[in-house]
Amino acid sequence: MSTRTCAAFLAATLLTMANTARAEVIAVEQVNKGFFISDKPSLTMYWKAKDPKAVLIFIPGGEGYIGLKPGQTDQRHPFHQMLKRLTDPASSSGKVDIVLLDSPEQLSPRQAYPAARSGGDHLTRIESTVRHYKEKTGLPVWLIGHSNGGISLMEFVKRMQKENRLSLVSGMIASGIRSESRFSEPLAVPMLFMHHKQDDCSHTFGGSAYETFTKVKEFNKAETAFAWVTTGAAEPNDVCRSGFHMYFGASEEAAKIIDGFMAKFY
Repeated sequence: MSTRTCAAFLAATLLTMANTARAEVIAVEQVNKGFFISDKPSLTMYWKAKDPKAVLIFIPGGEGYIGLKPGQTDQRHPFHQMLKRLTDPASSSGKVDIVLLDSPEQLSPRQAYPAARSGGDHLTRIESTVRHYKEKTGLPVWLIGHSNGGISLMEFVKRMQKENRLSLVSGMIASGIRSESRFSEPLAVPMLFMHHKQDDCSHTFGGSAYETFTKVKEFNKAETAFAWVTTGAAEPNDVCRSGFHMYFGASEEAAKIIDGFMAKFY
């Protein structure tokens, strides 16, 4: 390899490293204690952008369990990598820090409806994570709930409305949410509904998500938008855990939609 080629390779490597978010797993302690609230901390993966303007906390679907480990420096699931694009100025505005919120145990395993998403322990973990990263970064904090995570988002909003503390959150994204996800007044928070046009999961009908959007738009005093994801591909797996439902092959489009909406507010 020539000296010139070596220099070019080194420059490209350094550029890639510069554009790659610094990742770490951070344990977040519970802000409240109680009989039904575990004192076990929540593990979170934190991808930091170079010049962030907001933090986006991801509430997973499924059973809510990612399986993060201390010392882990990346999370290779395509959906998580889609979110990671928001930290990279080569793939987006690169202005958003990303946080993955892991549950220390599965939420409502083998149950048709994820009832644990309304539990005090789970909702305290969301609040604890919001408060932690709000204090750590000094930035506005957004929440994104996907699939079953839409139930978490709904229940968290209900709790914050009841306690008059929804101002903790600066924006919300309801992504591929379950049909049971419903939101009510009062609401004055920017909100994006995003759904894949070909989502075949029986729990996440696109028509139901659009209906929820139209109702929220009527009473939300902040901007409310809906976006269909149209690219991507199916996979030969459970349609509620893969393919169109998980934006497989549609990372660029999905990230662009999220980035464009959030950028309106920073």
